[in-house]
Formats: sequence, structure tokens, C-alpha cells
Amino acid sequence: MEYPLMAKFVAAYVTILFAFASCSTISPYDQTAYLQAVNTKVDALTLMAKAVDDYTSHRTEVAEFMIEMDKAYEYERGRPLNTDTIKLWDILRDPNRDLLGGFLKEWKADGKLLPVYVERKKAQIGTAFDQIIELESGKIKSAS
Repeated sequence: MEYPLMAKFVAAYVTILFAFASCSTISPYDQTAYLQAVNTKVDALTLMAKAVDDYTSHRTEVAEFMIEMDKAYEYERGRPLNTDTIKLWDILRDPNRDLLGGFLKEWKADGKLLPVYVERKKAQIGTAFDQIIELESGKIKSAS
């Protein structure tokens, strides 16, 4: 009599496991999202190094970079169960915060920035990108 009870318990346990597995709370790993975050980080840090020059001489580069960053952001927004990643991108991009959006806003307003300040901000913003990259690389990879 114990055996049928144990079989029912195992069946119920397996059913619960499958239910939890199908109710993921975060999107799975996405190679495109990972590459876009890495590429955007490299492009951002390269552009930031130019902030020691006058903003107007790099205005076109900034505009082109913003388009590429917006593409990466919109890709992330289109993925289901991706709110954690989107929150990190929102903070990074916000011109009223102290990361990339704020840095670009400050560069535009001030014309050029001091080299020591630029290097300090590159380290800070690089770390913010690393959080996005690490979040993506830590996601479960689908079995394809």
C-alpha cells in the first residue's frame, strides 16, 4: 500500500517542479542582448575618453552613439520577463542621474571635462555596464 502512495507523491512533486520551471521570473540568456551590452560598453567608454575635447567637435559621434544605445535598450524592452535588465539600463541612460546619461548631459553643458574626472566616470560607468553584462551572462541558457 505504501508504494502507490509514494508514486502519487513523486508524480505530484514532478508536476510542481515543472510548474515552477515554466513560471520563470526572468528572461533566459540571449546572445544578442549580451553582445549589444558589451559593444555598447566599449563604444561608451571610447566616446567618454573624448570628453576632454570640446563637445561640439564630437556632437555627431554622440548622436550616433545614442542611436546605437537606444537600439540595445529597445531590444531589451521587447524581451519578456526582462524588468531587472531594463531597470539597470534606465538608470544608466537617465540624464538626471550620475551615470552615462548624466555624463553626456554634463559634457554637453560644460563643453569639455577634466581628464581625471573622465577617467573616474569611465570606471564607474564601466562597472554599471558590467552589472548589465553579468546579469545577462548569468541567466539560464536555453537547451537548443
